[in-house]
Amino acid sequence: MSLLVEPPEVSRPAPDAGAIHAARTRQRRRRRRYATGLTAVALAGAVVWAAVSPGSRPAPAGVRGRMLAFDRARQRRRLIPWHISPALEGGEYGWCIVEGADGGCATTPTATAGRAGGAGAVGTLAGVSITPTEERFTALIGPAVRGVLADGRPAVLVTRAELPYGLRIAQIDVARHAPKAQTLGVPALEGGLPKLLATGAAGRALGAFQTETAAAPRLEVRWWAKPRALPTGPCQIRAQGLPSLQPQWGHVVAAIHPYPGRIIGRAFLSCIDTEYYLHNWPLETAVLLDAQHPGSRPAAIPGMSPLPGHRGLFSAPGDWQGEITAMRHGNSWLVVAGGSGVAQRVTVLRHLQSTVSL
Repeated sequence: MSLLVEPPEVSRPAPDAGAIHAARTRQRRRRRRYATGLTAVALAGAVVWAAVSPGSRPAPAGVRGRMLAFDRARQRRRLIPWHISPALEGGEYGWCIVEGADGGCATTPTATAGRAGGAGAVGTLAGVSITPTEERFTALIGPAVRGVLADGRPAVLVTRAELPYGLRIAQIDVARHAPKAQTLGVPALEGGLPKLLATGAAGRALGAFQTETAAAPRLEVRWWAKPRALPTGPCQIRAQGLPSLQPQWGHVVAAIHPYPGRIIGRAFLSCIDTEYYLHNWPLETAVLLDAQHPGSRPAAIPGMSPLPGHRGLFSAPGDWQGEITAMRHGNSWLVVAGGSGVAQRVTVLRHLQSTVSL
């Protein structure tokens, strides 16, 4: 595996829905991600594209609303402890890991193949940051993990958040020597990343960590943007009775498939997401299913609580798009994130209809 390194983010308006969608994807996934097939040409091209993109034109009203919502949510995230939130983009399984104002999507903690019982419940690496002296991995780890070996040597394991199902957000710190060569200010990798082995009680080996990209299955996802029509698929979201609530773009899975690995605890599959604008505020909507057993009743969203004065509605911490307001709809969750606040999310939720065909 190779490390995906992205250049610093450049603030700029997005001229159309496709560009906004691309920027949103980079914002969600730009931090601490693994990828394969990265080349110097692609990285250089990204830097050139960022450098020449226009930044002086005033943003359209809808874009200004989206940028304001994102900035407000980002500031709130700085004050909230690390947590997990369901990945909302259609076709994604598992969790976003929110590390203050940073983080990434999507990660699903899985048991190591070939090991029976709890001993195999190791977890999944979500990403890595590198300095000249250290490699710091972020991971979702299972309850049996007590330590980590990096290339056979003990690494520092720090728990950052206790989660449902015995899961933890953890940092794995591995000391490294400063390399001579660097690329775009990022320390070069000498011999690649270390091999990380989870250990349990009495130092017993449990298994190796997987990376999120290695563990995640690939679903066929149909992306659309206004003025194109919403593609067909097993999951649908429609707005009714509120003409100013306008869909902008989204993702729909072509077919629903259970997560193939053994998940530690519970997780979700987003089978559709649609971004709406209401009074120039962006709101992300999604339908969440149980990732391991679609069609069964999905678990509660971590950190959720009943919304006072609104029977059947719940509030939960979200990712960088903002807080989540959710309601159960059959064997699924219908959720709305972002917007100007909880009152607007409730209004939107009351005017949405969703269907799921399994």
